[in-house]
Parts: sequence; structure tokens; C-alpha cells
Amino acid sequence: DPVGEGGEELTMEMAMQLEDQAAARRAALQSACEQVLQNNTPAEAYGAGETALAYIRTVLQQPRVRDSRRIPLENKVFHEKVGRLNGGTAVMVALGFEEEREQESEEEPVRVFLVLNRVYIDDLRGAVVLLERGQGLLRSHI
Repeated sequence: DPVGEGGEELTMEMAMQLEDQAAARRAALQSACEQVLQNNTPAEAYGAGETALAYIRTVLQQPRVRDSRRIPLENKVFHEKVGRLNGGTAVMVALGFEEEREQESEEEPVRVFLVLNRVYIDDLRGAVVLLERGQGLLRSHI
């Protein structure tokens, strides 16, 4: 019998809920990608896709390494390629990243990160396929 994260038996109802959640994440990613395509140039959308793919691939290679799942918003490459674009951050949120603020001490400034706290390997692999397909279509427009 399939077993969930906490060791409980995975019921059909739980499996259906998990599939519904995965479908909602796929739909959110599709919507965010469409937003990037509609509101930015093809070259900008392509750059955002390549950058998002690089982050996803890093997570897939090292899913347990915390730093592979954290993107500082002040990161210049992230800001230039994704963060500044209309819909860019929405793509990362649709991939499962969440905004977190950190302050090491009162003297230090607050730093903001996008953090992937839950890694859904199958979802990320599906996102790679979706983004690669989109990148292929965009290549002909840049």
C-alpha cells in the first residue's frame, strides 16, 4: 500500500487531493508563464525561462541542500532576468517558491529571499518539460 510522508496509509481520497493540488500548481505555472509572455518581449521571456530552468535544475540536482532552494531577491542576475519582469516572480511562486524575510541581527538590513520549502520532484520535472517546450517556441521569435 502507498504510504504518505507521516507513515500513514495513502487513501484514494488523499491521492486525489494530492493530484488536485498538483493540477492547481500546473495551472498556476501555465498562467504565470502566459503573464510573462503577454507583458514582456520574447527575448525577456526567454531569459526568464532560462533562469527559472537553471534554478529548477539546481534544486533537482540537490533537493536537500538549503542554499539550492533559496534565491536572494537582491541577486542581480535574478532581478535582471526574472524579478523585474511583469509576471516573473509569479512564475517562481507558481513553482513553489515563497517569500521569506531574514535579519541576522538588529544592525543588519532585512534580506528577502524566495525559498522553496517543499520540493515536489514530479512537479518540478513537469515544470522543466513545460518551460523547455516554451523555450523552444520562443527561440523562433528572438
